Amino acid sequence: MKIINYLFIAATLLPTIGYSQTAAPKIASLATLDANKDQKITREEALKAGMPDATFKRIDKDNNGSISIAELNAYKAQNNSIAPIDGDKDNKISKAEAVKAGMTEQEFRILDKDNSGFITQQEWDTGNWIIW
Repeated sequence: MKIINYLFIAATLLPTIGYSQTAAPKIASLATLDANKDQKITREEALKAGMPDATFKRIDKDNNGSISIAELNAYKAQNNSIAPIDGDKDNKISKAEAVKAGMTEQEFRILDKDNSGFITQQEWDTGNWIIW
């Protein structure tokens, strides 16, 4: 009987636990987002790159179904801190943190300008990446 009670409690808590966790932040290069290189990001391109629809809608201020460079730059200006990706809060992004967020190892090496094994905020700002 105790096992059934424990299973019942676990079953009732499971949905709560699943919904209480937040999604890990993701990153993508602008080149990845703008797959056809037309200087705008369509909903299809964004979704294919893994951007949630809610984020796309938040960036697409004029609601025309695509993100312009101006809209993207406005979003980046307010959402470009590396803090969401910096899991250990040491003010830099390790290769493991970057890969977990969606960056390839090759992309990491390119952005790690001083070859320190970490991406600092200053190095991040020189790249063409977006965080959501």
